[in-house]
Amino acid sequence: MRAGLSSDHVAALAVVDRLLRRAQEPWWVIAGAAVALHTTEPVAVDDIDVLLAMRDVALIANLPGLVRKGGDRDARFRSAFYASLPVGTVEVEFMAGFALCGEQGWQPVWPRSRVLVDMAGLAVPTPDRAELVAMLRAFGRPKDLQRERLLGC
Repeated sequence: MRAGLSSDHVAALAVVDRLLRRAQEPWWVIAGAAVALHTTEPVAVDDIDVLLAMRDVALIANLPGLVRKGGDRDARFRSAFYASLPVGTVEVEFMAGFALCGEQGWQPVWPRSRVLVDMAGLAVPTPDRAELVAMLRAFGRPKDLQRERLLGC
């Protein structure tokens, strides 16, 4: 197990993998879970954040238990589609049309890199380490900056 990811996280990642296997566009695990996949340092991972394309929302939009959320809790973030799905004890948050408001206004968050990190036999897609660091830096919240330091960059 990677530090910060429990067997429940692994089970949730397996469900996400099955749900998005037919995705037409790339998808990624980002934020805390991605950091935990890239490091052996302990990381606090409450939920799993999944970034996907709008055209792939149909793969999950009608799942039993999926809760669509009206807006993001932080005014710096917005998503055209934002929903959570409880998978066992882990909440999986799906974001499509995800954007960050920064110095240049609203910018889409869509990684250019995609690496597959092995987690208990699953190939979990994340941005590469450098792009994940840049993403965390841009997010700029204290928890993101702490996660950035865990990546050692």
